[in-house]
Amino acid sequence: MGACRAEARNVGDRRTKAPGAARLVGLAAGILILTAALASCGRSSGSERIDLPPTPGLSITSNWAVVTSPLLRVRDQPDNQAQVLSHIRLGAVVEVLTRSENTDTVEGQVAPWYRVNFEGLKGWVFGSYIEVFETQAQAEAYAAKIQ
Repeated sequence: MGACRAEARNVGDRRTKAPGAARLVGLAAGILILTAALASCGRSSGSERIDLPPTPGLSITSNWAVVTSPLLRVRDQPDNQAQVLSHIRLGAVVEVLTRSENTDTVEGQVAPWYRVNFEGLKGWVFGSYIEVFETQAQAEAYAAKIQ
């Protein structure tokens, strides 16, 4: 009987050792995860300053413009050879988004290109064919005079 009990104890020990080892590994993994989580809580979540590179367009103080050409071409790039997206008629009021850094010469006129928004259409127009204003009200008053 003593030998049977010893065998049973060995079998019992094997059964309890395997689950105990698994628990120990699980507990160690849990402690590691908890430690990592707590360590990350101590890190500062404050905002950092990010310096962005300058954009190719130069912002301008004027926000609105009126088309002074009978039919103004809206292009996809600030270039006289760029694809024409659409046309805008004389007297239309457009929102000015930006102005090109450099000037260009088109039909003997020297001016910058302006990126504009006209009824959701965004594109580039040549500056000598628009009159730029600081406010929408000023642009609309001028548009009423030339139409």
